[in-house]
Amino acid sequence: MGSGSKRDSTYLIKNAPSDRVEAPSPSEAPESAPPDDRWRTSHPPPGESLEAKWWPDRELGKAFRRWTGIPPAGGDDARTAAMKFLIERLNVGELTAVGTAPRTPLPEIEPPDFTARVHTMVVRLGMHGPNEEAPDHSVLLAMGEEVLPILRNLFPGRLWFNRWEPHVQPPRGRSVSGLCRTLVAFGDRAAPYIGELLKSDDPETRYYATLVATELPHPLLIEPLAAALFDDDQGVSRSALHALEVFHEQEGVEGLKESLRALATATDTDQRSRLLAMRALAVLRDEECIEALMGALSERSVLGEAAWRVLRMLTAQDFGDREAEWRDWFEDNGGRSRVEWLIDSLDHEDPEIRAIASRDLIRASSQDYGYRVNMPRDDRVAIRERYRLWWSTQRDPGN
Repeated sequence: MGSGSKRDSTYLIKNAPSDRVEAPSPSEAPESAPPDDRWRTSHPPPGESLEAKWWPDRELGKAFRRWTGIPPAGGDDARTAAMKFLIERLNVGELTAVGTAPRTPLPEIEPPDFTARVHTMVVRLGMHGPNEEAPDHSVLLAMGEEVLPILRNLFPGRLWFNRWEPHVQPPRGRSVSGLCRTLVAFGDRAAPYIGELLKSDDPETRYYATLVATELPHPLLIEPLAAALFDDDQGVSRSALHALEVFHEQEGVEGLKESLRALATATDTDQRSRLLAMRALAVLRDEECIEALMGALSERSVLGEAAWRVLRMLTAQDFGDREAEWRDWFEDNGGRSRVEWLIDSLDHEDPEIRAIASRDLIRASSQDYGYRVNMPRDDRVAIRERYRLWWSTQRDPGN
């Protein structure tokens, strides 16, 4: 079994932006550790290429980086309270929390000789690079899920990617290490173990577990990823949000959005947690939060501004902090698709709103039809009609 294509390689930046070099071989790879004990984030944080698609309103992305880049005022107690608030309201049916969900019992650790054999194979995995054939990978898969508790204990293995080194963006989970590639190959059987790793006391373990979780969409992982949104390590928090974006069609994600809406508008919760909830609702393109956030427009400090910016991004409209005008618009348009709102706003009088609409339409359609924000109005209108024609084929593919 091959270990992946060249496309899966991790690349680091050297003398950015002009020089790119492949990641060092495993024997040369440094340990993954933060530069110091300050408020934690990968250094530098994930590149614009990861998050640019989240924010059709670029100022919104910059604002959330500022707002959520400091610890909660109440410290660990405030963060714990917010996570408890979210999880208590999270309902993903019968596939709920890791540790309570019905699943096959975790196998007991085999005798020491079995453990030592697996450990030796994991060490040998680390001697291979991301584009090299690793025979032990196939052997571990053939041994079955009895190896999974041992892989969990050895996670993440010798790294191909070190998040503290300059990088364009984090790699796929399978390109973090040979051990991670094996976990991804186990598929759903690995999900309970990744859920446990997401709850580790070690932020490095949590971070690399979020990258692996992105490749294993499973309802069991929704709760630990939801908790990771509020992690005091910003890299873990952003990576968990990226994973949940991939999970958008998974059972339980709608329940998570409902919990996030409640947290975003809970006036007795700390400010940073509410901002993180709003950020998640924006990234998940949650149209259901629009009415709820209208009531937050009058909030003091940055919460009112955050509510306004999220509404502006989701609707491609701008009525400032005037709640009555927002409600009037939503009463007239709430029954229509968000795609239709975006198409309408290609000819909005505000060029920033036109840019928001255009960026998210390109995201939805993979087409730009040559649209430019400052092109003549007649040309904008013509392209708007092309988008309307495209949308009509999406609603009724038979025509």
